Amino acid sequence: MSFWICADRRPASPEFFYFTKEFDAPAGARLTANCSGDSRYALYINGHLAVEGPCQGSSYQTYYESEDLTKYLVEGKNKLEAKVLYVTDGYFISVFRGSHPGFWFDGKLEIGDEVIPLGTDHSWTCQEEQACAFSNMPGLHISIPPFEQWSGGSQRITVPVVERYQPCLLNKGFNQFGLGELYVLRERAIPQMETEPYRPMKEVRRGRDFAEYDAGVYTTAKIRMRFKARKGSKIRLIWAESYSVADEAGHRYKHVRDAYDHPTAQMDGAFDSLIATGEEQSFEPFWYRAYRFVRVEFEDPDFALLDFSYAFYHYPLDAAGVFSCSNERYNKMWEISRNTVLCCMHEMYVDCPYYEQQQYDMDSALEMLFTLRMSADDRMPFKSITDFAHSQMADGMLQANYPSTMVQIIPDFTLFWVLMLRDYLRYAGGTDAAIARVRSMSGTVDKALESFEPYMTKQGLVGVTPYWHFVDWVPGWEIGVPNGGREEPITVTSLMYAAALNAAAEMCDTTGRPGLAADYRQRAQSMIANVKKYCYDEEVGLYRNTPSTKEYSQHTTLWAILSGAVSGKEAGELIDRTFDGHVPVAICSFSMSYYMFRALELAGRYDQYAARQLQGWETMLDWHCTTWCENPDSPRSECHGWSSAPIYEFSAMVLGVYPTADGYGSVRVKPHVHSFDLSWAKGTVPTPKGIISVAWEKKDGELTLDVTLPEGCDMPCEVILPDGQVLAQEKGSARYTCKI
Repeated sequence: MSFWICADRRPASPEFFYFTKEFDAPAGARLTANCSGDSRYALYINGHLAVEGPCQGSSYQTYYESEDLTKYLVEGKNKLEAKVLYVTDGYFISVFRGSHPGFWFDGKLEIGDEVIPLGTDHSWTCQEEQACAFSNMPGLHISIPPFEQWSGGSQRITVPVVERYQPCLLNKGFNQFGLGELYVLRERAIPQMETEPYRPMKEVRRGRDFAEYDAGVYTTAKIRMRFKARKGSKIRLIWAESYSVADEAGHRYKHVRDAYDHPTAQMDGAFDSLIATGEEQSFEPFWYRAYRFVRVEFEDPDFALLDFSYAFYHYPLDAAGVFSCSNERYNKMWEISRNTVLCCMHEMYVDCPYYEQQQYDMDSALEMLFTLRMSADDRMPFKSITDFAHSQMADGMLQANYPSTMVQIIPDFTLFWVLMLRDYLRYAGGTDAAIARVRSMSGTVDKALESFEPYMTKQGLVGVTPYWHFVDWVPGWEIGVPNGGREEPITVTSLMYAAALNAAAEMCDTTGRPGLAADYRQRAQSMIANVKKYCYDEEVGLYRNTPSTKEYSQHTTLWAILSGAVSGKEAGELIDRTFDGHVPVAICSFSMSYYMFRALELAGRYDQYAARQLQGWETMLDWHCTTWCENPDSPRSECHGWSSAPIYEFSAMVLGVYPTADGYGSVRVKPHVHSFDLSWAKGTVPTPKGIISVAWEKKDGELTLDVTLPEGCDMPCEVILPDGQVLAQEKGSARYTCKI
């Protein structure tokens, strides 16, 4: 019988607890188990880390991990130990917590034909850690797990164990009266995170009382440290994304990120601290650390660092999508984009791994697209979609970031979630199961779209709400809101609303709701007409940011195109006016760049302007960035998943592969061979049906294009050559040539 067991303590601040059980096992025994914890746990078997969790979920459900633990068993005496971090209010807000530190283990020890239950009950022991305190770091959001401050070696005291109740997985955590358990358990939807092999840190600077190290690239990593120092002396580990340097006036700024040889170079950041015992000690932080550089400060001049190594830690993405081309800087952009996405991809998508570790709708919508250009694994994308669905408020708005024990609403981010679900259907929706998953979200979509209706103005535009009207981190826009956007409708929001209505209509077509699809399309057209009437400036030829302000932006242009307000020749001319400089126009930051690229594509202006749009990434290369920054000007975060647009552009546009039916039921290959001044490009694009390979080369005025479709599947392919030829390929490999 397996109970939720808890320490008979209600901590006032975060603490570590250890739940332990010893058991005997003969040679050849097998052990499988389900397990979970409150708030986070790491399960060790005979000293080996075996499972981590629970997977970050929602207030509606606690995930449990289901694992085969046999490889950790030894003949004879075995030890299970769960190290549980219990967090209190004000800490680590992306995990949900009960009132007591808890652990649940439901195991089966199989010895031949005999099955012996091995579960948590009062026979387990619990110890409370006395030597570790925790602190939130200044400048970091309380969504980050607290950093550790150790006052010497481990000091544990035994505390009583309390049996709470036996969870029922068969009834999904609900009893016969429909009452939910304290922890409503669901099986983890994604695999355990991947820990790559450990590698040593590289020392780059040393002084009398410090040493500084470079991981080579920005990383999210597990850390191992062994050291010896004088008893009572202090050690501090400072984790930093970048070095900063000082100008002549003493103002600090970031430029070349690895400028550790600069005379004013300095790193600052969050830290863990340790007090030496005088004996050899080990330190492995409970949570991963996000950093590129680390500074070790010590008081003892004889401080000895015996081992300092790290292991890249992220979602186990099978990155089957690859890209290379004749421009090495673009190849570098692909690798940096890949690293950025992985650093922002753990048990959920995160906006930035260093400052916040929060899963935002807009960030996740983009990270999902970039993920699905590297892998056909759709488990993480759908988990993210599900997380946000669980965040829906009573008025229909989705929370801007979730899971979270705090509530934040950004109306546009609710719309990004609708667009995200449509993109999921496009990339993964070729099966009945995938369509059923999308259909299960129909009620959430309907209510999300209806949540905007109470805020409609007499003009028929989306008006002011009580929430944060963030659009983009544009210089001059206070906290990302266009000027005037707190007093009157923001044009972008109304256009995004129309785009989301059209996306919902397409999903209704697929999920068998034609009447609602027609209604959504009619409402989208009505919104577009209202925007044209009240927000389009006939004199300037651009859409205003709000109905009355004489301010303009790339954002209104791109959403006018993506919503269908303009198309064809009219869309191309709108793009030209946006870029020609005849009036000041606010520029998209990295978060909106993907959508700007899509507008260029739809308007037939990709070849003219796409390379210009990559200038921000060119600059980051010159700064020696190894992940992409949050925004172009004075970025806070050095690693933001939403900035990884080069992955999509190189895969979907340079290679030219795009699904023309949901789930790659059919595909188009239309390489843009003139957009980025390349002589050749090649790569692979993963799909639910297998890998598509593309390679092209320009030589002596002729293009050679090779396309290989997945074996053994039906995937009609339309190949569009630069000279306008449209050809059909049903299967296998084919070579095409044309004059260019």
